[in-house]
Amino acid sequence: MLMQRKGESRVKYKFEIDESKWNYVEDIGLPEDGQWCFLIWRTHKGDYTYHLGGYNARENSFYVNFGMGGCVLEADSVIAWVDLFEDQDALLKVID
Repeated sequence: MLMQRKGESRVKYKFEIDESKWNYVEDIGLPEDGQWCFLIWRTHKGDYTYHLGGYNARENSFYVNFGMGGCVLEADSVIAWVDLFEDQDALLKVID
């Protein structure tokens, strides 16, 4: 992901996901009910993508707002997650 600072036309910053602090579902399991997370999930086509979602343990799914009024993401498609509010350093890191 490339980002530019406002007003700077030539300086670009590259970000990547720092996976060292993430919770992999196959190792840790799913988050607690009601927990909001940054998610990495696998689409039905086999591609990987990411989004924010809130976990619903009773439904075993995440509520994810794609800007179209929200959608439900089945928990079995989630590969990894990190608590959205617990450790901000776990989400992304700037690389040169």
